[in-house]
Amino acid sequence: MKLTWFEARTVHFHTYSCGSTQAVAKIAARLEQFHAAYSSLAGAQAVTSPPIVVIAFPDHSSLREFVPFYQGQPSNLSGFFHRASDENLIVLSLTANVSGGLNTIFHEFAHLLLRHNERIWPMWLSEGMADIYATFEVTGDHAVRIGKPQDSYLQLLAREPLIPLWDLFAVTQESPQYNEREHQGIFYAESWLLTHYLMIGPNSARRPRLAAFTALLRSGQSSEQAFTNAFQVSLPVMERELQQYLKKGNFEPLGFAVSASLTAAQLLTWRRIGPAEICFHLGDELLRVGRIERAETYFLRGKSVAPASPLPFEGLGFLAAEREDRVQAIANLQEALHRGSTNFLAHYILAREKFRLSQKTPHTYSRLEQTEAEEIRKELEKAFALMPNFAPAHHLLGFLELVQGEDAATAEHHLQQAVHLEPENQSYSLTLAQAQLFRKEFDAARATLLTLCLPNVEPPVRHRAEEILKTVFDQERNR
Repeated sequence: MKLTWFEARTVHFHTYSCGSTQAVAKIAARLEQFHAAYSSLAGAQAVTSPPIVVIAFPDHSSLREFVPFYQGQPSNLSGFFHRASDENLIVLSLTANVSGGLNTIFHEFAHLLLRHNERIWPMWLSEGMADIYATFEVTGDHAVRIGKPQDSYLQLLAREPLIPLWDLFAVTQESPQYNEREHQGIFYAESWLLTHYLMIGPNSARRPRLAAFTALLRSGQSSEQAFTNAFQVSLPVMERELQQYLKKGNFEPLGFAVSASLTAAQLLTWRRIGPAEICFHLGDELLRVGRIERAETYFLRGKSVAPASPLPFEGLGFLAAEREDRVQAIANLQEALHRGSTNFLAHYILAREKFRLSQKTPHTYSRLEQTEAEEIRKELEKAFALMPNFAPAHHLLGFLELVQGEDAATAEHHLQQAVHLEPENQSYSLTLAQAQLFRKEFDAARATLLTLCLPNVEPPVRHRAEEILKTVFDQERNR
């Protein structure tokens, strides 16, 4: 806190640090290069998100207080990426990353950028693709390279047998291979190996088949069916090819030409920040990684050093919302806005907590009084004015209009926007189907619901979609 903190802002990243300005500028430039290269490669498939907050600590010891806990102890991390609908957060140590060790950050950043495929890709492909992008390097003004082998994976693959592909394909977010550290290593290493072979390996015909694989997964085929159909090879044959690829040990990276200039000077603005803002950003970071009590101390400290600032009340409002203390959350956020807050999240969370407070029973919403509904609409409109492409606000307004039952067209418009901005959020599509059904758009509702009845959809969402789909058929028969 006694160090000089500053903000370094680029187009897509807001970096807060008390470290070396040169190191911060280098990190910000690398992150913008990654974003520009991916956007150039993805084209129309590139995804938008709120600006990404970066907190860059000067060294590992100062980072340690702000890392997530694992089994009751601070995780041994030099950097991490925390993803959420309302804010994406990168936290790192400058001493670990100034030399170029941004692999962990690029891995998680790739997950964010590839999230359109998140709900249909199997875990091995999601993790393997993120690891391919993790070794991102700029090799020229319009040239990048990805897919450089990681020594830790090669060492692990040299001493441990490969998992049978049938078992690799069965790994989900609930599997021990994905969650338990003693099992994670070989899963990640083999996922990288298989993805590297398909994307970069000697058989160049494999790479275009990844798009076919994705399309077949999207159509509802299982991982095994889609894989054998797309690549025209059985799993036992692919296992033998993968063994041979590993044995040869020739893992060349993949070079790409991109349209964006990657070595052009980045627009970077600097400003010093005061104690209240420092406390807010550090408290917000702790809140997002689950260290709630520690976060509260920073918000309260901010309140004591700057009692007129809206920032401590914002933080305390977010914290109360996390604790599901809706009355206190509303009081704090209203106070923050009264004191001049310009944070789109303050408006959104205030609207959300007011709406939730209206529930008569858990998970059940009833039509609100006009004045109450109008208050929530106004807060959401203010959130849109500050952050137009914020999917949760579009979903909340669409759901509110659906509950009110007065403007189903507006409800559907905002729900379509939410689905467009966050197609991986399956609950948004479920609400959209309900709005389409309310408007008697049976064909559109059926099409939306059918995408939620596929095997790769989360079971609670899939079961609810199947229930609603049955009502579609019943209503069509009664037309």
